[in-house]
Amino acid sequence: MEEQSFQLDTVFINPTQSSQIGFIQISKDKIFYVDQAYGFVEEFTLEGESAGVKKRELDGPDELQGISELVVKKDGYMIRHDWMFYHYDFDWKFLGKSNFQSPATVSFQELQENPKGEYIEMYELEHYSSKTVQIPDGFLVTKIDVEHPLFNAFTTREYYREARVLGKINPFDGEVVEILGARSKTYEEYAFVPFHSKFDFHWTGTDRIYMTYEVDSMIYVYDPSWNLIERFGAAGKNMKTDYEESQILEVAFDTDLYRYSRKNMGYYKDVYVDEQNGLVFRTYRQGSDQQDLWDESYNPLRLQVFKDGQIVGDYPVPGRFRILGKIGERYVADGLFDERNEQQGFYLMSIN
Repeated sequence: MEEQSFQLDTVFINPTQSSQIGFIQISKDKIFYVDQAYGFVEEFTLEGESAGVKKRELDGPDELQGISELVVKKDGYMIRHDWMFYHYDFDWKFLGKSNFQSPATVSFQELQENPKGEYIEMYELEHYSSKTVQIPDGFLVTKIDVEHPLFNAFTTREYYREARVLGKINPFDGEVVEILGARSKTYEEYAFVPFHSKFDFHWTGTDRIYMTYEVDSMIYVYDPSWNLIERFGAAGKNMKTDYEESQILEVAFDTDLYRYSRKNMGYYKDVYVDEQNGLVFRTYRQGSDQQDLWDESYNPLRLQVFKDGQIVGDYPVPGRFRILGKIGERYVADGLFDERNEQQGFYLMSIN
């Protein structure tokens, strides 16, 4: 299949204030810059012009205390801060808030002594690469993880087989109504790879769930009942995948090993689906032998493009690159931060 042509343009923005700690989000034809340190949301045009600050933290006694995520919903916006969900309409009027919570399904003793992947109350929000979206039926879906002394990525084989990966949440009260999914069977090829147990997903408008896992070159497509519909993929170029394997909980406190795993090893990252054009995008880190990388974003990143399950492109992209969506004929991606020159913005990507 003929390789797609690829073009990446940059659009710089000049926020009202900038801590260089933040992210970009899109809503239809709007671009939002969210500054997490200063706690505000500012709107920009596709050309990088400011349309004004739309939301600041501490605007009212019951409102926002900080920003972890900005979620675009059918009827407005939701800001997640830690375990709290703050709801607004499209004019940024505050509508109410809810708290992430789980129903009690088993006794505390059972939960402590005999943990199982099906126990909803074991799970918490995944903070490393958080993602919350609203799905077609109106519920929210978010990444979840579990940290339990007897059920975890460091010492428990069942974690890789049974731990759920997505939580379905009632947006009105924040309660988890269902936990979904599991990691792929590729993890059976390893002992314990706790620093590469992460994943990403894209839940499409036609209720197809695309999943990618850090140690697996395949992309899996499921329906909402988690029946496998198809899988496809391709290995990344020149990836360093000799992962450090272990089975001791002490590894959880080994910050040097964690940093090395994230900065120097290769692994698959983010997935984005353009159903209209039959395209699937996935990024991956190649890994590096350099010992002086500043952080994960200096680990070389590439973007794979799939058409009808076949790879049609594999391109180098900037280290924080992450596709957010499409405006017009171009894809908008986050990740344009230049701390040295104090510049930031977003990318516009064209595929033909």
